[in-house]
Amino acid sequence: MKKILLILTFALTCNVALFAQNGKAVNEKDVPERYVKDFQRQQAEVKNVKWEIIDSMVYDARFVNDNGTETAIRFSPKGSETRWYIEPKYFPHAIVDNIAAQHPGYKIKDLYLLNIKNKSTYQVLIGQRKGLFTKKWKHMRYMNYEIDGKFIDEIEL
Repeated sequence: MKKILLILTFALTCNVALFAQNGKAVNEKDVPERYVKDFQRQQAEVKNVKWEIIDSMVYDARFVNDNGTETAIRFSPKGSETRWYIEPKYFPHAIVDNIAAQHPGYKIKDLYLLNIKNKSTYQVLIGQRKGLFTKKWKHMRYMNYEIDGKFIDEIEL
């Protein structure tokens, strides 16, 4: 019995260690200077910024804005886009109902209002939670909706 508990404890520790290494946080000094300057120009009053690397030249600056909304600005060579994350209690019902009908068993990981070049849409990241000790997201996909809740398209990751 002790061996089984020891093996389970070891497996759980390894799982947690592997899960913790998936983070992609970076220090501001490791972010291209043009992105940092652009962020400071757009959000001069923001102090607690968490930078994340998404791809080799794509970075997110995450922060909480003045009215308490989690916000992210994504910087890439193509330009920037702003994301205002929405709390689950405020998810638009049309979007939640559409996801439930189109993808039973999927959960919403993130739902945010996305603004690119003054055009706003909703973007939803959905997936299935799988795993014994740590619930990992599987079968992820983005679903895009117009502001009125009308489905646009989806992208499988």
